[in-house]
Amino acid sequence: MKDEKKEKEELLAMVPKLPKGFVKWCENQMENAPVFYKRVGNYAECRCGMCGEKYRLYTPKEPEYGTLYSEIPKKNDKTTCAKCGKQTYYEWKRVTSVANEERWFYLYQLLKDGSVLVRIFDCWRRKQQGMAQQTETEEVERIFLIKGQVKKMVYLYYYFTGDAKWTMTQGKGYPQIDNTEGPEYPGWEKVLEKSNLKYCRIENIAELAERNTHGCIGTLERIDILMAYANNPALEMYEKAGLKKLVRTLIWREGILGELNRRKTTLEGQLRINDKEKIKKFVKSKGDLPTLEMLQYEEKHGYRWTEEQEEWVREHWRTLAQDKKLDTFMKYMSVQKLINRVKKYEKQKGCAYNSTGGVLREYCDYLQMREELGYNMDNEVFIYPKNLHEKHQEMVKEKNARENELTIAEKSKEFPKIAKKYKALCKKYLAKTKGYIIRPARDAGEIIMEGRILHHCVGRDAYLKKHNDGKTTILFLRKEEAEDEPYITIEIKGTEILQWYGEHDTKPDRETIEKVLGDYVKQLERHIGKENQEEMKKAV
Repeated sequence: MKDEKKEKEELLAMVPKLPKGFVKWCENQMENAPVFYKRVGNYAECRCGMCGEKYRLYTPKEPEYGTLYSEIPKKNDKTTCAKCGKQTYYEWKRVTSVANEERWFYLYQLLKDGSVLVRIFDCWRRKQQGMAQQTETEEVERIFLIKGQVKKMVYLYYYFTGDAKWTMTQGKGYPQIDNTEGPEYPGWEKVLEKSNLKYCRIENIAELAERNTHGCIGTLERIDILMAYANNPALEMYEKAGLKKLVRTLIWREGILGELNRRKTTLEGQLRINDKEKIKKFVKSKGDLPTLEMLQYEEKHGYRWTEEQEEWVREHWRTLAQDKKLDTFMKYMSVQKLINRVKKYEKQKGCAYNSTGGVLREYCDYLQMREELGYNMDNEVFIYPKNLHEKHQEMVKEKNARENELTIAEKSKEFPKIAKKYKALCKKYLAKTKGYIIRPARDAGEIIMEGRILHHCVGRDAYLKKHNDGKTTILFLRKEEAEDEPYITIEIKGTEILQWYGEHDTKPDRETIEKVLGDYVKQLERHIGKENQEEMKKAV
């Protein structure tokens, strides 16, 4: 791979000089500042916004005092400055706001190897009463249209260091410009005629791709087509074949498309299809990409599908191609069996969204879970379930349970003190009050499942670690008639309750629970106080 620094130096060395008068041409395309005027009796005070000079226009009765009126100044009327002789228009003198104008200009230049360089210039003009207009023209981007590739540069200014330099850019689109039209320097047609891009039929391509909707081709539209052609000259072949959908996509993707081999020159090579009948089908589709991908898949795997089967696969290709779903299905059934099964499942109640796409996603997910869980996939009962949605939900539960087992086993090893301290913590924190049970967690797994069932954060490592290290303790408050069903989770430090939450970080039956917890803390303080007194007596 060529070094980027060396490649940049080589490209910069190819850049020719600017045409004589180019900058002047850009400036002439900009609108001149107006002549600001104010009428005072028999004369008008004028100040040119272009040269900044002042002068007066007098009535014919007093010619000796200045220039005669050649016209009576009126807002927006055309005029010529009496000082610099430039043409412009009149504006009221009381208009003092600053007017800035910015335009983009495009220059096409032929390089020695027949490539084309598109240079993009930013022209900026400041117009303000009381001073001459200021105009700056700066080159900001370069696009090298080399046959088989496109190289881009942008001129960047680094404010912290004050450096400015040309930098290589990559990816689709212009380095900086976002759909900004501008005039092209005269003679660009001759440049293209002499270049390696001379066979690019811009007008035909734009018309086929329905790009020139306004009856003429814009600057950026032309450059888009040229970039696509430079990256993949087969664009001309696709245009002649009438593959408008493919041509439109290629222009959008600047000629680079993963489904095509742009290094090949033949239609078969580009499309990666050898079967002429399949190529005819693709041409008939006007260059439809899902059709191309479906035909490539069919040929690659040696399948022979009927037209009806091909149409069904093409219609649902985006879903089938995502995450290689079709590969999963093809391991266990033919396309026709898949079609039959999907149509059957679409009619079942509860199936995902009751749509073909939803069924395909759920069916593939079901088969992949069966594989992961180690089921014998030679058994057709597993491959073709009677009720897809029902069996899918069973697999989800089984998979989650398996994952929970693995997680719990892993966390139990990482935080073993939680289980070891359970009996000791029960002596301190276990209590029954007003139809509720409060107890500590038995092990790390119980804390993890508490968090998952109630959908809050107690199952995270931070809480497991604090409980394991004795910094805080995780308690469960459960209803006495359902003591195995998670309800409220408590974090306590000594006798101080730091926080308590129910499902989804809510506080159900708040008034009752807070009263229960208040009585619990008082009881806990008395209990711990007695323990401390007994320990002191023993020490004495």
